[in-house]
Amino acid sequence: MPITHSKNRTLKCPSISTQRHLTLLRRGLIGGLCIISQPQQSIAADYAKANANILHTAPSTTKLQNTLWWQVARRHQIDPYVLYAVALVESRKHGEQNHVTPWPWAINNAGKSFIPKSQQEAELLLNKMLDEGRRNVDVGIMQVNLRWHGHRVTKPEHLLNPNTNLEIGAMVLAEAILSAPNNLALGVGRYYSWKNVPAAIEYGQQVIALADQIRTLI
Repeated sequence: MPITHSKNRTLKCPSISTQRHLTLLRRGLIGGLCIISQPQQSIAADYAKANANILHTAPSTTKLQNTLWWQVARRHQIDPYVLYAVALVESRKHGEQNHVTPWPWAINNAGKSFIPKSQQEAELLLNKMLDEGRRNVDVGIMQVNLRWHGHRVTKPEHLLNPNTNLEIGAMVLAEAILSAPNNLALGVGRYYSWKNVPAAIEYGQQVIALADQIRTLI
């Protein structure tokens, strides 16, 4: 299904250094998700191999195996590290000790981000926005846009279920990647913006670079 939206927020990715030794400091479980925190440092330079003629698939041995990230990515034939990197870019929550993690209850309305502390708090905020007639709302760990993808759930609040949100986000990401079989950066970037090619490529390059940095840690 064509994706026509462009997320109305500044393109910013959590920073990962390629010149320092990075250490995985903690893991947590939220709704069955393996959540991996990353230190925020200087961002990797341009990803040298942005183009690819096949889907970016995971290696046979991965520490993400048997996590929900791995299971969902495998169903949609995408790299679990790319899936995780998109989630980290989309719904990052800044925590203690200069760490960042994807957040299952993140909400963004027309460029303004909210990080509710709980699913209940997020649901109240989401319903308030909907009552006010707002539909350009990105919801959950993969920031699924209600205007373009709300039809994929029976109720908007279902997108606050991390499993449901991740499944839909992976489906949309797989469609985007398949739309540009010879340019992985463009394909990944269409998750962010379908029509703005430069913005899509920039987003895709940063996600791929971040995914490769995560891959060196786990």
